[in-house]
Amino acid sequence: MKVKKIGALCRASGACLLYNELGEAGEIRQQWISDGGALWPVTGLPSLREANLSTLFDFTPQQTEKIYIKEQELPGHLYEVLYNARDGEDELQESPMRITANGRTLMALTVGGGVKWLKAEELKPCWTAQTRLVRRRTEKGDVIAALDGLFLSGIIFPLLLPEAYYREMLRLGTSAPTPVVPPEETEDADEL
Repeated sequence: MKVKKIGALCRASGACLLYNELGEAGEIRQQWISDGGALWPVTGLPSLREANLSTLFDFTPQQTEKIYIKEQELPGHLYEVLYNARDGEDELQESPMRITANGRTLMALTVGGGVKWLKAEELKPCWTAQTRLVRRRTEKGDVIAALDGLFLSGIIFPLLLPEAYYREMLRLGTSAPTPVVPPEETEDADEL
C-alpha cells in the first residue's frame, strides 16, 4: 500500500473514506480507502479507524478541516464491484491518448471498441510492473480493476466522457500538423 500517494489523492479530492468489509461474525475482514474516484485495499497496516486517517496521511489540522473523512461499513453495491463481475473481465489496452490540464492527466483505455477514461494519478497507489487493468461489468456500470496476478490492488471508477470525444481527440492527434503562420503586419496593426 502506497500510503503517501493515497493521502495525496484524498487531499486533492477533499474526501477520505474508510470502508470496513465485515465478515459473517461482524469482524473486520478487509478495509478499503477511497478518495471518491477509486478504492484501494488497506494492506500491511493494523486495523484503521476514522481518527487515525489524518495521522496516517500526514494531514495538517487545516487540511483535516477541509477534507471529508468518514468511516463506514462497505456498502452493498461495492461488494459487487470488488467480487462479482457480472460478465467476467475484459483486458484493457492503454491508448496513446492522454490529456493533461491543470496538473491532472486523463488516460484513455480501450476495450472491445469502447473507451474508458480515468485519472492517471489514481493508478499510482496500486501500480507495479506486473499490474494489469481489466474492465469489470456490474449492475451499476463498468469499473476498472487493477490486478497484480490474482490480487486486487485497486478499483478505479471511470470518468464519463462521450466516446465521440475520444474519437475526435484521436483524429486531431493523428492528423497532419498545420503550421502556425503569424499574421502579416499591416498599416492597421496599431489600431488593434
